[in-house]
Amino acid sequence: MHVETLGDGPPAYTILACVHGDETCGWHAFNRLKASDVTLNAPVKFVLANERAFKLGRRFCDVDLNRVMPGDAQSEKHEERLAARLVHELEGTTVIDFHSTESKGCPYAVVTGGDAASRRLARSTGLDRVVDMSQLPGGVTRHVPGVAVECGYYDDEDAATAAHRILRHFLTVEGLIEGEAAPSTPTLFKVTGEAAGRGYTFVGENFRRVEQGEVFAEKDGMARRAEAPFYPVLMSTHGYEQRIGFTARRVGPVPANGEAHPS
Repeated sequence: MHVETLGDGPPAYTILACVHGDETCGWHAFNRLKASDVTLNAPVKFVLANERAFKLGRRFCDVDLNRVMPGDAQSEKHEERLAARLVHELEGTTVIDFHSTESKGCPYAVVTGGDAASRRLARSTGLDRVVDMSQLPGGVTRHVPGVAVECGYYDDEDAATAAHRILRHFLTVEGLIEGEAAPSTPTLFKVTGEAAGRGYTFVGENFRRVEQGEVFAEKDGMARRAEAPFYPVLMSTHGYEQRIGFTARRVGPVPANGEAHPS
């Protein structure tokens, strides 16, 4: 794990990158921020989480770091030990956690705490969609105040550019740098389950409602139809080994206090 701080004093915010080692957009965003002429109003910490996997160009070494939080310092598995260190490193800070993905529909914010404070932070990203994944296990921002961002396709230049833009917007709204930026009022989607399966081609569109009986995936000439209406989230053809992605319901806009109500 690589850690550095911009500015003097104890930082109240952390920029987190490479929880998955092959998702490098947050690393690029931080380096662009550091190379710019921006002046910070308060110190900010940067953490490159899974440095070993990052150097190997792999998602993880033993297990998915995002799924094993808060970890086990005595584990034989690299990511479980790392998770325990990461929880300690992030303690007392507010986190923006950058990811990239195989699926389309980016960028959007993700919260795992399921609370109004996390949703308020999602508004600071300036994005128009936020996904609540609090019903799933793990997640770095379940253990600290924070928001994750899915920026785009893996190591793509567009994902790095989006991450840098979102980072600057977030820091501006949170009062850490000067500039013109305002909180957004994103639409909240709450994950309700997963679409399990291996080897399917996803033929739907993330965040577009799939009606009951509608085909959303295909495999060997067979159609996978929705048993009930849902919104696809993080669905893709090659993103997961054992699932197509996740199903969600549309909750409605997230207002200033972070408390979203069904629309």
